Amino acid sequence: MRAATVYEPLRLCIYTTIGLIAWAIGPPLTVAVLGGLGAVGYIRAHRAGLRSTRCWLRDSRLVIAYLGVAFALGSAFVIRDLVQLVR
Repeated sequence: MRAATVYEPLRLCIYTTIGLIAWAIGPPLTVAVLGGLGAVGYIRAHRAGLRSTRCWLRDSRLVIAYLGVAFALGSAFVIRDLVQLVR
C-alpha cells in the first residue's frame, strides 16, 4: 500500500524568509503577506497529513509558528507605520 503524497508548501516558507531579509531594506507588508500565505499553505498541508517538511525547521508545526510570528510582526509594523502616517 502506497502512502498518499501530500503537497508541501516549502516555497512559501522560503518566500517568507526572503521577505524577512528584505524587511531590512523594504516594507514589512511583504513579510506580512508572505507569512500569511505561507501559514495558510502549511496549515492546509498539515491538515492533509504533512508532519515533516524540507524547510530548515523540519516540523510543520514549527514552520506554521514561524510563519505566524512573521505575519504578526509584519502586520504590527504595517499598522504602526500607518498610525504614524495619520498623526
